[in-house]
Amino acid sequence: MKKTLAELESQDIRWQKSNFWKQNFELRTRSGEVIATVRQPRWWRSLAEVEGVGCRWTFERKGFWRHWVEIRSVGTGDLTAVFHYNWSGTGRLEYPDGRVFHWKQGNFWGTKWVWTDETGQPLVGFHTRGGLKLSADISLDAALEDAKAPTLLIFLGWYLIVKHYEDSSSVVVVGG
Repeated sequence: MKKTLAELESQDIRWQKSNFWKQNFELRTRSGEVIATVRQPRWWRSLAEVEGVGCRWTFERKGFWRHWVEIRSVGTGDLTAVFHYNWSGTGRLEYPDGRVFHWKQGNFWGTKWVWTDETGQPLVGFHTRGGLKLSADISLDAALEDAKAPTLLIFLGWYLIVKHYEDSSSVVVVGG
């Protein structure tokens, strides 16, 4: 499970559901090697446990009218960063040291999402495929190694896509 970003950049990687009945996802190479996992231990909470590329975090969505996600280190419990939602599901990731990354929708249909730096330069892209088995292909920018937050962007982006998909599904069920 220990891969560097340079190794990931040269491979086709994809997030996919590991079990039909649970909200567990795996980041896999084309050859099937598992690089990282995102698990939601309880279906009724928005807490997720993330492990991969030498890192372990928890992501927890909080708030009612205005949502945010707290990212914490599993080892220390320290707050690593906070993601603040905009009304459209987009938003910004803020680090205590002042670094900011932006989460944007990449197309009208909502099948493409992208992390950008403060200048708008794309760093990590996600191309989702829905249906019963949500998955996403990932594209990484070569400048990502210098961004000082690359692995977190790969994991948090997927978490945000899953939450967006769950929220959209519940609106259809309730409103349908």
